[in-house]
Amino acid sequence: MCTRVVYSGSNGMVATGRSMDWKTDMHSNLWVFPRGMKRNGETGENSLEWTSRYGSVVTSAFEIASTDGMNEKGLVANLLWLPETEYPVRDKNKPGLAITAWVQYMLDNFATVEEAVAYIDEDMMPDGSRLATLHLSISDATGDCAIFEYIGGKLTVYHSKEYKVMTNSPTYNKQLALSEYWKSIGGLSFLPGT
Repeated sequence: MCTRVVYSGSNGMVATGRSMDWKTDMHSNLWVFPRGMKRNGETGENSLEWTSRYGSVVTSAFEIASTDGMNEKGLVANLLWLPETEYPVRDKNKPGLAITAWVQYMLDNFATVEEAVAYIDEDMMPDGSRLATLHLSISDATGDCAIFEYIGGKLTVYHSKEYKVMTNSPTYNKQLALSEYWKSIGGLSFLPGT
């Protein structure tokens, strides 16, 4: 199971790490993109278009998607598997963004988590035509974090400096509940069951 973790240390040091636990070779490469690149959302008709405001370095998957990366302002984006994802039906009257471009859109356009969360419009995000069911986490140089999930066709955003750990599944609200449960049990108790 993939996991993303944000560590906030002394003197303002923030580091984001992520494991990629995938069953097959993803043919990953590192790509470096300069600011000023013309981009589009890759949804065919009426794709979202933008010019990157920030340069970034990303890890690709299957030579078609940015799955993880960091931009020149310190914004980090990580895409993790989430089988519970249900995207809304795409309104083709609105510019579309394919799930394969979600990470890159964030890195190209935002310097901080606060800026990204304030801007995101649920109608602009992934178009639902892809089979990949994913959720996105972002973190920045201040240690701020946000998680974006589509559940039941609706976008849910979890935004807090406390949201430092995320795994593939279950949905983030259930991950938070599990975390609270284990905090109440304590680290020296045995797991329930036999």
